[in-house]
Amino acid sequence: MNAWIVALAILVGSGIVAGAILLKPSPFRDCVTLISADIFRQDLTVTLDPRDVEAEAARICSGSAP
Repeated sequence: MNAWIVALAILVGSGIVAGAILLKPSPFRDCVTLISADIFRQDLTVTLDPRDVEAEAARICSGSAP
């Protein structure tokens, strides 16, 4: 009985740690979010496709933008 409780506690704890690692925003994701917001703010008069904006932001953050 005690072994099951210990095993369950270990599984729950490792699940919490794994979830925290996966949900932590990466610096690249933060950059894309910031640049995307900036692109939207600059081009308020134009209808922009969010996928295009995110792709351009990813190019800028990765350093491959012209």
